[in-house]
Amino acid sequence: MTTQQVRKDSDKGYTWAEQMVVVLARELRSDDVVIVGGARHDIPFGAAMLAKMLYVPDMTLLTTGQFVNPPMLPLEYSGHTTVLFSKEADALFGGYEVFEISETGLSVFFYGGLQIDKYGNSNMHFIGDPKNPTVRGPGLVNISFSVTAGRTYLFPVWHNKRTFVDKVDFVSAVGHLQGGDSRKNAGIETGGPVLCVSPLGVFDFEEKTKHMRVKSIHEWVTREDIIENTGFEPRWPKKVAVTKPPTKDELELLHTRIDPHGIFKGLSGRL
Repeated sequence: MTTQQVRKDSDKGYTWAEQMVVVLARELRSDDVVIVGGARHDIPFGAAMLAKMLYVPDMTLLTTGQFVNPPMLPLEYSGHTTVLFSKEADALFGGYEVFEISETGLSVFFYGGLQIDKYGNSNMHFIGDPKNPTVRGPGLVNISFSVTAGRTYLFPVWHNKRTFVDKVDFVSAVGHLQGGDSRKNAGIETGGPVLCVSPLGVFDFEEKTKHMRVKSIHEWVTREDIIENTGFEPRWPKKVAVTKPPTKDELELLHTRIDPHGIFKGLSGRL
């Protein structure tokens, strides 16, 4: 993503990070059981909070800080696992239960990635030769959610050819493997990635090939931007939709209750 594109998103009255949060929030359902956590979880946490506040109050939210339906406190730079949750959360569960849940499955999990490939496989471990990598990532505490969660959503906070690659150097979180029926043939019964939501657009996966496909592009983005910043050729629909921008109500909640400290604006201004 270029500096020029960052300026363009700010001209719209909202940022690409806020657009990503809104797209993910609209995907969540009342009967979902969602767990949020990890080294970079402000965007999915914001999405889960927005969904519960505005659309699906009955959705069950778990945190890797081991709280069930914690209070909707503003996002913090510290990682948002404050002990204040314990005062009003519905319940507290232990580390053992985190791994138990990962084996039995839940509705939704979110993944970022150093690399994401055309079939939605995500790499969070390293780039380059595994014996002498050029980049070391945070890794992944538990890979089980990528095969046991009912559906997963990808939220890369960079959209460039270094992140969107033809084939990841290492599969940390399983996507659609080699495409087609390869995930099913590997014995994985869940559906895998549904969407990849990036600073430039929203992508889904073709029904038969499971190849990444453009679903919509954000309103400051062009087709050429996608092509120039993606390390493979995504599939294109006959007519390219524009991502529905945040509503007034969504932005008000983001600015006043979810992110009053401007974490999402900080993300968008990093270039």
